[in-house]
Amino acid sequence: MERLDKFLANAKVGTRSEVKKIIKAGVVKVNGKTIKKPEFKVSENDEITVNNKKIIPHKNIYIIINKPKGYLSATYDKKDKYVLQLINHPYKNELKIAGRLDKDAHGLLILTNDGEYIHKIISPKKDIYKTYEVIVKGEITEEKLEKLKKGIKLKDFTTKPAIIEKVENQKITIKISEGKFHQVKRMMKAVGLEVIDLKRIAIGNITLPENLNDGEWIELINNKI
Repeated sequence: MERLDKFLANAKVGTRSEVKKIIKAGVVKVNGKTIKKPEFKVSENDEITVNNKKIIPHKNIYIIINKPKGYLSATYDKKDKYVLQLINHPYKNELKIAGRLDKDAHGLLILTNDGEYIHKIISPKKDIYKTYEVIVKGEITEEKLEKLKKGIKLKDFTTKPAIIEKVENQKITIKISEGKFHQVKRMMKAVGLEVIDLKRIAIGNITLPENLNDGEWIELINNKI
């Protein structure tokens, strides 16, 4: 249960002070009954209308976007293009990014207004694996793959063991549960490989749809990771 004015403010009807005025004006109904008290308690099961228009309760949303190269994984930037510019959604200004990609990388990004969900994705303790397709310059040997699988000692930390598979001569998939700055590039460099292309194709159980083109987004129905 929550206050009627808070419910309406969260549903983007107006600011808290604006919705109080709307309620006192007598245009708000709860289950068909006019309510003029801002503190009146309502639940998500109640039917609430303003000027006879049904109000949809505020909810958590989960969006995936196929981030193009050249866009920042950011919700705002003064100079560069950023991914939020590609999204048109009523909750757009609430969205935060759950695990960033470098400007020159592309692929799966998740945006949501659910803070707990973001924490679950980015926390190394939760062991949510991020899967990348990597095209590299240099010879992919079994020795190099074994080093990556066991964990690589970098300047500031040692990576957790990764799941690695050689797909083609210059292409591998790598799964890591961390997301440190430039981590995949740094791991490759540590074994003598240079990243030519980096694409994220999955976060946990959420995979990038093959028919989702660069810059396109969809709202997730099943957000289980």
